[in-house]
Amino acid sequence: MAEFRQNDCGNWQQAFAGDVFNTAVYLKRLSAQTDVAFASVVGIDMFSRALRTYCDSEMLNSRWLKCHQERSCGLYFIQTDSQGERQFSYYRENSAARTLIQMLSDDDWLEFAEQMDWVFVSAISLAILSEENRQGLFQQLQRLQRCGVKLAFDTNYRSSLWECPDIARVWIYKMLAGSDLAFAGAEDMAGVLNHCGMNAKDVARELTPLKIPELVIKAGKEQVLVITPNYHYAFEIEPVDTVVDTTAAGDSFNAGYLAALLDGQPLSERVQWAASLASEVIQHAGAIIPPSAMPTMVLNTSDS
Repeated sequence: MAEFRQNDCGNWQQAFAGDVFNTAVYLKRLSAQTDVAFASVVGIDMFSRALRTYCDSEMLNSRWLKCHQERSCGLYFIQTDSQGERQFSYYRENSAARTLIQMLSDDDWLEFAEQMDWVFVSAISLAILSEENRQGLFQQLQRLQRCGVKLAFDTNYRSSLWECPDIARVWIYKMLAGSDLAFAGAEDMAGVLNHCGMNAKDVARELTPLKIPELVIKAGKEQVLVITPNYHYAFEIEPVDTVVDTTAAGDSFNAGYLAALLDGQPLSERVQWAASLASEVIQHAGAIIPPSAMPTMVLNTSDS
C-alpha cells in the first residue's frame, strides 16, 4: 500500500508499507540468498508503478505481483503520538489487492508448490478478502501444505477491516490451527477475543490447545514465548529507551525470526534476530527503515 505519514512539521510523507510487504522487505535484507517473493495485486496508477520499482530496488521477486487494469493501489494515512503509538485511516475499499484470489491462476499455484518452501499470510491478508475468497485462499494453502510447503501466519488484527469480530475470530483460529508456524500478538488476541489486558501467558493458555507446531507469542516489552508441542520457552526482551514509531515492529520481528529459521538457527537465535531488528525499527519513523540502519545479526553463545 502507499503510506502517507504526518511528520513533526505537519507535512505528509509518502512511502510504501503493509504488514506482509514489510516482512518481505526485511526478510530479503537479512537473507539475501533467499528468494523472497511478494504476491499481491496492484493497478496501473502512479503509486502501483512506483511500488513495482520499489520492489525491484529491494530485490523482491515480483513474479506474482499481478496487475489489475481497473483497480489501484490501496492507501493509508498514519499518525503517531509521543509514545510512538499509531492511528490509521485506510482507503482500500476498491484496492487491487482485494482481487488476489481471482488474479492467481492454477498455474501460479502450481508454481508456488514447486518453488516455495514457505508461504507467509497475515490476518490482514484475509480481512481484505470476501468470504468466498477467504475460503478459496484457505483451500489453496491446504493444497500447498500437502505438497510440502509450510505455512506461517500472523494474527495481525485490524477490526475495521473485518465485517464483524465473530467472523474475524473464526478465520484467525482456523488459520492458527492450520499453521506450521504462528506469530500471535497479545494485543491482537485481546482484540479478537474482546478481552482487555491479555498478556503473553494468557495467550499461551488460550492457544496451546491448538497444538501449533511452533507458536511465537509477542507482547511488546514482555517476554517472548515460544511454544512447541513438547516445550515452552520464555525469552527476555531488552527494552528500548526511545520509541519513535511502533509501525512494523511486529512485521520486522517476524522477518528476523524467519530469517534465522531459514538460516538453521536455534530458537534462542530466532528470537534474538527478531527482537534486534524490531528494536531498531521502532527507533525510526515509518515502516521501512533505511538499509544503512539495519542491525548486524550476531550469534549468541548460548543455545536453546
